[in-house]
Amino acid sequence: MTERSEGSWLSEVMARSRREATDAAQELRSVLAAADLALPSVALDGQSPFTGVVLVDLGRARAEVVAGIATLLREGLSARAQQQL
Repeated sequence: MTERSEGSWLSEVMARSRREATDAAQELRSVLAAADLALPSVALDGQSPFTGVVLVDLGRARAEVVAGIATLLREGLSARAQQQL
């Protein structure tokens, strides 16, 4: 049985977290693009050396973009509620 060093375990956690954050950011960009919206500042934030967690920074946006995202979310939630009836 091979023991993994703590460093390799953390490296695996950090790599998985980076992949998940990258995928989530890309998915958000894709969904927003389908709705003719964009958050141009979406980027990966720094990775914690202690937890390996990578955060997605949504950045800043114009008020009309944020309003469009809020409308998109509201419509999506409404559609989901209708499906659950």
